[in-house]
Amino acid sequence: MTIITACTMDCGDACSLIVDADNKSIKGNPKHPFTKGFCCKKGSRYFERIDAEDRIVTPQIKENGEFREASWDEAMDMVVAKLDAARAVPESILHVHGHGYRGILGEASSILFSRIGSSTTYGAVCDDTGITASIRDFGVLSHNDPEDILNASRVINWGRDLTRCSIHQLALIQKARKNDTEVLTISPGGDGTPEFSDVNIIIRPGTDRFLAAAVLKLYLEAGDLNPWVLNRTFNWPALRGLIDGMNFKELCSACEVSTADVEMLYDWYADTGNVATVISWGVQRHLFGGENVRFINALAMISGNIGVPGGGAYFNISSGRNLGTWKHLVQGGNSGKRRELLIQNIGAEMKKANPPIDFVWVDGHNIVNQVPDCLSVVDAFSKPFVVVVEGFMNDTAMQADVILPPAFMFEREDVLGSFVHNCVNHCAAAVEPRGKCRSDFDIYTDLGSRLADPIVFPESETCIREGLKQADISYDELMENGFVKVRHPSIAFENMHFGHLDGLYRFPEELHPEPQRDPDYPLQLLTLVSGKYLHSQIPERDQAGIPVVFVSKQNPAWGALNPALDAYLVTPEGAMQVKVDTVEELHPRAVIIRRGGWMKYGQNANVIIKPMMTDMGNGTAYYSQSCRLENR
Repeated sequence: MTIITACTMDCGDACSLIVDADNKSIKGNPKHPFTKGFCCKKGSRYFERIDAEDRIVTPQIKENGEFREASWDEAMDMVVAKLDAARAVPESILHVHGHGYRGILGEASSILFSRIGSSTTYGAVCDDTGITASIRDFGVLSHNDPEDILNASRVINWGRDLTRCSIHQLALIQKARKNDTEVLTISPGGDGTPEFSDVNIIIRPGTDRFLAAAVLKLYLEAGDLNPWVLNRTFNWPALRGLIDGMNFKELCSACEVSTADVEMLYDWYADTGNVATVISWGVQRHLFGGENVRFINALAMISGNIGVPGGGAYFNISSGRNLGTWKHLVQGGNSGKRRELLIQNIGAEMKKANPPIDFVWVDGHNIVNQVPDCLSVVDAFSKPFVVVVEGFMNDTAMQADVILPPAFMFEREDVLGSFVHNCVNHCAAAVEPRGKCRSDFDIYTDLGSRLADPIVFPESETCIREGLKQADISYDELMENGFVKVRHPSIAFENMHFGHLDGLYRFPEELHPEPQRDPDYPLQLLTLVSGKYLHSQIPERDQAGIPVVFVSKQNPAWGALNPALDAYLVTPEGAMQVKVDTVEELHPRAVIIRRGGWMKYGQNANVIIKPMMTDMGNGTAYYSQSCRLENR
């Protein structure tokens, strides 16, 4: 029997899927307007994760440093006793929730701990820097419909490696190229972008704002400015004054792009026809990542490519913009102001917290693995009572006192949106949960009911129906078709009317210099997305051996390393043993390692990355980590 369901992993494609439970096959839904009958290998292999031998399928309790199996009643009784005791000082409870599980019902843990009044986290390890930047510019978070890229004369891909992160966006660009749309990609290199690009420009990592500013400088010098566009902006004189004061060659030098390539990029924007700008999530993972996004947006705006078919600036949209909440239907507890701890420096934040953290609940987030300075998080987690909702013995689960095994995708129901397209998908349960695994919603319903001061959830269907009301989505249509496309304008900001109260666009007014390179750590570490696995969802069997880093043969470290000796990746925070390999067309100062490897196998570069905050949105500046490679 086949069932229409959907992928709930942290991916903007948010595919509608057809699952044959008997044959354990997964394919894209051909009727879905974005999925169009195909899905990525991460999704098509998902039964490997469901059926993995090392999956945790029974509650686990740690005794004397070792885990043993337990019944749900025993595990929940222990958890509830600790949680009820901690509720005397709600701030002593810390809830950590990540995007490993999203959806209407996926809101359950956040609602429950909000009603408890626990401490929570702020900051971001993903895309909040670019989101904040885009909202500052446009007033709201929006972009043209993904299909509109087929109307572009040219596409400027500012760093998105679509071979690893969005095969459906890649398919659209490949289709556009067949219709004579040209694609230019700007990135540090070492990625799959040459596969779908006509031209590639190699840039120093994190300096995209200078390249965009250099092109803006050429617009000013050419006097090639559209009065209608300038009339739809709030602060054009401020940006003009800023760019007037800049030296073109110095801007080119700052981003390490030749003047000829900058002039070529200007020609791509200034020529007739419309240009779509696709902005990667990587450009915002730098100390001035917000400025990077804002100057790229400014270039799209000045060139007249906002609010028009075939144009637009694509960063992302909110995956929840078509969905509402059901938190007002929950009974018990109180919702009020909560203490917040900075997620990317959570180890240090917990250590200085007053009152101290006595109880930690983690779900949807392998936080020990995913944030910088992992060892400090391990140390901070050693003191409180820690509950982790997790299906594998990853770096976070190892720190738990109790592990509660969740049902996985295809084993539970939910409804979710996308941060790329406007379809809302029904993720139907296609198979029974393995072992004693339970859906997250059931876990929180049970937990809330057991508390001394209970917190009572509605039925799951009631929650889903309530969540669909915001966009007036038909529950029956969603259940029948497996998806509903919500209507939004296909062209964002048409007629150049923006989301600010005055309807005008905002330009950035500052351009900060890049921090000087430390001569002791002259290279830059980029922990880039993997094509095979989603973040840290990597089977343990695939983490044997020494992790590999990639450099250009022009990297000054490459010729200095002795291949007969062990190699180490070194930062001011520490060192890890690596193997060094080369890759074509990579910036000579960049060092690439694929993210997600586990700390317990020596595969996790976050151990030696310093917690650093981006310039806006409280994001994490992973890619601003300086490093070196050496023998020992």
